[in-house]
Amino acid sequence: MDRIRLVASDMDATLLDENSQLPPDFEAAVKALAEKGIRFAAASGRPLYTLEEMFPNLRKEMILIGDNGGAIRWNGENLYTSEMPPEGWRALARKTREVGDVAVLCGLKSAYVERQYQQYDRVMKQFYTRVEYVDDLTAVTEPADKFTIYLPRDNSQEAYDNIYGPACGTEFSVAVAGKNWVDIMNPGVHKGAALVILGEKLSISTAEMMAFGDTYNDAEMLETARYGFLMENGSLPLRQRVPFLAPPHWEYGEMQVLHRLLEQNGMVCSEDFTPAH
Repeated sequence: MDRIRLVASDMDATLLDENSQLPPDFEAAVKALAEKGIRFAAASGRPLYTLEEMFPNLRKEMILIGDNGGAIRWNGENLYTSEMPPEGWRALARKTREVGDVAVLCGLKSAYVERQYQQYDRVMKQFYTRVEYVDDLTAVTEPADKFTIYLPRDNSQEAYDNIYGPACGTEFSVAVAGKNWVDIMNPGVHKGAALVILGEKLSISTAEMMAFGDTYNDAEMLETARYGFLMENGSLPLRQRVPFLAPPHWEYGEMQVLHRLLEQNGMVCSEDFTPAH
């Protein structure tokens, strides 16, 4: 049996239901985990300020991993921040404008989008509770830890394969984040690296970690944690890369696994769960 000391979870299509709502018993579960010495980390492409607004009653219990590992905060303390070089994201902004896609600069205090794309405000506000519309994205001077591209035509994989993956090369870390988004961070920045950083700070080994996710920006996290769970509704090719499957997010599949973890007092083994391949 293995003792779990840290649980990390993606948000959209993983912890959240099909209406982007938290499970009704989530807050109670996080507090029950904390009582057993198990920390819970929200690991999201969303920024820290949005995550803080999502979990106002769990500031002490929850660790926040924002912007795919670009920033980590716990109980108001910034544990890690990876600021992107301005010349790098400005080049990306020019490339995105040339292609005709929607660029979002993920600043540490706000998201920035060019005014010509204000028609997508409803989509932006779903993920970024603070959005500033500007005339020219390259003129922004605020620090940022992620650059993301919104693709309203649901063609993120195609855009990654043909444009942004080749354009970034090894200069940045690039990941598909659902059908509408391509996320770009500093090289080596991803949710898996964030787990390693947390493990070092909290003296928790990856063998004592459990993680949940559904798509490619979760892949490294699911490979890093000893108990990595891909949601059944997740990207099918990832099943070959991760050890376990969790029931789909509309069935609160993650909560089913967490309830079992609580029932077993934080002790689990591989035979407890459904293999992914």
